[in-house]
Amino acid sequence: MTLDQILENASTLQQSGAAEAAERAYLVAISHFPDSAEARYRRGLLHLSQNRSATAAILFRQALALAPAPRFYLFLGAALEQDGRAQAAAAAYREAVAGAPDLVEAKFGLGRCQHLMGQIEAAVATYREVLAARPQASPVWFNLGMALHALRRPADAASAFRAAVTSAPDNAEAWVNLAFMLELADQPEAALGACEAARAAGIALPALLVNHASALRALGRFEAAIALCTEVLRQTPGDADAYATLTATLAEMGQYDRAIATADLALEYHPGLARVESNKGIALLGLGRIEAAIATLRRGVAANPADPDIAVNLALVLLTSGTHMREGFALFEHRRRQITAAARGFSRPCWQGEDIAGRTLLLHAEQGFGDTLQFIRYVKLVAASGARIILEVQPELARLCAALPGIEPGGIQVVATGAALPDFDLHCPLLSLPHVFGTDLTTIPAAIPYLAVDPALANLWASRLSTGPVGGTGLRVGLVWAGHAQSHRAYARRIDPRRSLALATLAPLGAVPGIAFVSLQKGAPAEELANPPFTISDPMAEVKDFAETAAIIAGLDLVISVDTAVAHLAGALGKPVWMLSRFDGCWRWLRERQDSPWYPTLRLYRQPSPGDWAPALAALAADLAKLSTEAPDAARAA
Repeated sequence: MTLDQILENASTLQQSGAAEAAERAYLVAISHFPDSAEARYRRGLLHLSQNRSATAAILFRQALALAPAPRFYLFLGAALEQDGRAQAAAAAYREAVAGAPDLVEAKFGLGRCQHLMGQIEAAVATYREVLAARPQASPVWFNLGMALHALRRPADAASAFRAAVTSAPDNAEAWVNLAFMLELADQPEAALGACEAARAAGIALPALLVNHASALRALGRFEAAIALCTEVLRQTPGDADAYATLTATLAEMGQYDRAIATADLALEYHPGLARVESNKGIALLGLGRIEAAIATLRRGVAANPADPDIAVNLALVLLTSGTHMREGFALFEHRRRQITAAARGFSRPCWQGEDIAGRTLLLHAEQGFGDTLQFIRYVKLVAASGARIILEVQPELARLCAALPGIEPGGIQVVATGAALPDFDLHCPLLSLPHVFGTDLTTIPAAIPYLAVDPALANLWASRLSTGPVGGTGLRVGLVWAGHAQSHRAYARRIDPRRSLALATLAPLGAVPGIAFVSLQKGAPAEELANPPFTISDPMAEVKDFAETAAIIAGLDLVISVDTAVAHLAGALGKPVWMLSRFDGCWRWLRERQDSPWYPTLRLYRQPSPGDWAPALAALAADLAKLSTEAPDAARAA
């Protein structure tokens, strides 16, 4: 028989599933035709199909020694990749591409190996080269999505997964990942749409149903999310992802006891399941059981130390305790590893507290206005180290921060977020400064005021207020009843309804005589002033930024606010501020305190139970009535 006849017979046997007979036929071919590279190559394919990658690699190398063909390098790469030898596989794929630049299978293999070796940017570039030649290749789009996810680019990853399902609508795993990436990119409406489209296409994986539930949860449709998780658990009892989403949803709804009971059931199936331990810890915190929450979250961190979300949850509970603040701020650094964190990509290192005298340090805002206002107090401490400071803050805060008291002129340069940054040696987010300075409950820098009002602006607004409806006698009280919803952040969207009120809810305050109310409210909630429950002056249409809000506050006797940036602003200015706090208040207000170590002039009025504002408002109205009977000087010292 000729070589071709023997190889054809062996190939037929292999395709019919007679692997042992095919192996014997290939051995006959090699025995009779020892110089045949093709015989060794075909035998290598047989071994590769049977996951005998090491033997296959030897046979492909033998074939290459006889005839260095690009396809031999391609399958040598495949065998080495299957054997877990990514670096050697990448070298083989490169040889294949060098011999045949259009061999896209080899380029795809090279991209996979680059990904395995942690060369993610290179893998992305290689995948894109493959897609330029084969734009409908669903597996390549899928791998590109995975690589972009590894680079913490969820929106770009979602685009890749969408292309994968467009090319192959039956690619169930791509549908699952598309929904997951859209949620990570804070696009819950799009995630919900992807889940609905996938289910319409017949995809019914439990993971897809859980992602569907997560999207519903992000949109505040809690009951629907619970129903989907329950459906998954009915089909697949003990499903870990379903339990994680279910417990998170229950905790977010304020159904803390039910969340804890569900978590305990989940932990019977999966002892030490990190995400469930984390959700249970948050529920325990909601019930005020702080030490139990800490112990539970420590178990979660121990079970999965690589998960930054669990570490951040533990940090927030430690900070809430007030007694573990230093450890809490240290753990809070894990927030910078969260997928939702905005990656700045600075080439300069992050300052960790080392000597920076004579060097230039960039301090940059990181989250909301209130966070910037709270932690801007540390700039003075940094300036004392002898560093030149560039301070990057939101545009709305730039003018206010340009004249921080206690800092030498020229010692700080303020830049609005989005503007070009000057050169700097190191950088540090504002929210990392408490960790750098080792802050605990006894060392919070709380000397006030640490912000100053522009005298010209203060005089301007004093003149405007004196000629308006609040120009007479009586207390001047600023009001803020709702926060800034931050619709681009899912967590903020979910928290805002719990911290904000309708203006009509403040009606008990309007019944207190001798008060001139001034609105400090911006945004959509200010539209409620079209039909106010009591007389409120509204100067905010003319206010351009926080420097002007500060100037208005300077002319007031008291600010009453929900937990929003204006409360921080008033506290930083040393103005008396009474804050209405939701039952599960932010970590910075600690627990069971009416005062704040961060702001000496702040007084807290807390909900006694979730959603119950009436007792807090009654107490605040009573205190306001008492204050209104006192002399103006006493009121200003309240």
